[in-house]
Amino acid sequence: MEYGEVGKNWVWLLGLGIIFITLGFAGLLLLPLVTITSVAIFGAFMLVAGALQIAQGIAKARDWKSRGLHILMGIIYVIGGIATLENPVLATTILTLVLGFSLIAIGSIRIAVAFQNKDVNQWALMTLSGVLTIFLGFLIVIQWPWSSLWAIGLFVSLDLIMSGANFMAIALTAKGSKDETPILG
Repeated sequence: MEYGEVGKNWVWLLGLGIIFITLGFAGLLLLPLVTITSVAIFGAFMLVAGALQIAQGIAKARDWKSRGLHILMGIIYVIGGIATLENPVLATTILTLVLGFSLIAIGSIRIAVAFQNKDVNQWALMTLSGVLTIFLGFLIVIQWPWSSLWAIGLFVSLDLIMSGANFMAIALTAKGSKDETPILG
């Protein structure tokens, strides 16, 4: 397999992976801070997105039937963003509860899909995935509001660790491929 620029710059990708993993493990040590910071950043994104949608609705959607709805969606985003930035702890608490119930619902649906597809070889694994998702959602809900101190930060930190591991795996595979490339002379 040809890795192109990745093969030439595998060290950079390896370093990036190490940084992501380090940040992920640091995040695991600071779960409440990562949780609240992530929610505050999300609130800022909502505020900017809402302002842009309002501007788009006013300036660019003059002839659209749904112009008013576009502006209304932007206003809702702005209000949600302001509320999140004004009280990120409350927003974290609410989002964590929504996350917990969402995981329970998604896990239940995943199990239903698995049972509808019993003819597929991996249906038991799909069922297990659904059970684990329900279990995680249940843990979040029964520990609420205390789970709002760790749940979102845990997901962000684990995502950083997994992304870093992916970067490192790609880098090391590209390096190995580069080392095995025959020299044509």
